[in-house]
Amino acid sequence: MATHTIDPVLEDKTADSTAADKNFIYCAVCSSVIGRVSDKTSINGSHEHVCTNPHGITFHLGCWSQALGCTISGQRMAADTWFAGFRWRLASCAECRNHLGWYFDRDENTYFYGLILNRIQQE
Repeated sequence: MATHTIDPVLEDKTADSTAADKNFIYCAVCSSVIGRVSDKTSINGSHEHVCTNPHGITFHLGCWSQALGCTISGQRMAADTWFAGFRWRLASCAECRNHLGWYFDRDENTYFYGLILNRIQQE
């Protein structure tokens, strides 16, 4: 079985969680903890979305309210967003920097992560 690392900030935030909340999602490349299964959320009525970018590349995304094992980078972009009213930035594994998906935000209190499902693992 792979050894799983966990970001100290994520570890602090999950330390007080109940056992049911400790089902984690992991980076498929390095097995670092990205977040919790229990943080799945629905956007536009669904947790999962199939989205195609302007280059014709299709992604199967799952939405999470938190993904504290991700590093967010790049400028907020409104162009080519898949979710009306939301801007996007890249979300990568904080450990290995593998691109895991996108961070979408409307404002500082309205946001979610769209993670590429074949780039993460669940327990």
